[in-house]
Amino acid sequence: MEVAANIFIIKLPLPFKLDHINCYLLKGKNGWNVIDTGLNYTPSTSTWEEAFKDMDVNYSDIEGIYVTHYHPDHYGAAGWLQELTGAPVYMHRTESLFVDQMWKKGRANIPVIGELFKENGMPPNLISEVLDNMVGIWNVVQPHPRLSLLSGEEKVELGGRVLEIIHTPGHSDGHICFFDRNEGILISGDHLLPKISSNISLWPTSHPNPLDLFLNSLKTIRDLPVKLVFPSHGPVFRDSLGRVDELLDHHRERLSKISDLANSGATAYQICESLFGTSLTVHEIRFALTETLAHLAYLESKSEVYSRQEQGIVIYRRALG
Repeated sequence: MEVAANIFIIKLPLPFKLDHINCYLLKGKNGWNVIDTGLNYTPSTSTWEEAFKDMDVNYSDIEGIYVTHYHPDHYGAAGWLQELTGAPVYMHRTESLFVDQMWKKGRANIPVIGELFKENGMPPNLISEVLDNMVGIWNVVQPHPRLSLLSGEEKVELGGRVLEIIHTPGHSDGHICFFDRNEGILISGDHLLPKISSNISLWPTSHPNPLDLFLNSLKTIRDLPVKLVFPSHGPVFRDSLGRVDELLDHHRERLSKISDLANSGATAYQICESLFGTSLTVHEIRFALTETLAHLAYLESKSEVYSRQEQGIVIYRRALG
């Protein structure tokens, strides 16, 4: 479906509760460019093949593949597409480090992630299930592409328009958006979504305060003259300013609630259960816990909570005064 002149949305299925990702095909003077790729699994790759056929796009017509960030639903089929098209795959240089750490050397990092979960109070049997689930994701991010690296300050000609690449860290350290200043079009990846809040997670290899990065990145987007937002999940929407303010309010409320839950002492896992409940899937629980940790790290950076390790478990408490 064409959502703006020469910009087409390709809705790919995902095997998660969040059941789709919006990827974009942009038609230029001499060829096409892709923004985000979906997972490398049959329902997704078949959808790509059908879209190319319906739109009369040959594999050789693809000039470039741009990935907003390293998460599997955005990066997973990049290598598959590169093998078919021969096109370069572009990512922010920071994201290339996460590709190495999480996808190419992920097995070496599994014990580190397990230790993070353990010291923050996750039960041992659940840790095993969560880590096993993570290992399964590696099957849908193969093969790995050769990457061309971006600084996050480039301007690129895609879809017959000049798009500014804007570095918007938070959801991931090297997340990028694409902005057409002339028409006010923002291709927002997972940074700005219309219906849900982006997951902001603290991982052993990530920035130590990802929520602070995210809140500042939201303010960067708020200052842009955006008229139309093309997100990675959910419908195209217009009120970017209102949505940014909603998200800022959401995180202020969540920070206040987490501070209250820490009170006289709680693990991150206990706080996570109070926030998100106890009926999450194995896939969801790791994001819930790491999001809780990101909020706790932000609060600790503001001296609103403090942490102490007690018998190998990290306990958070609200700071007095």
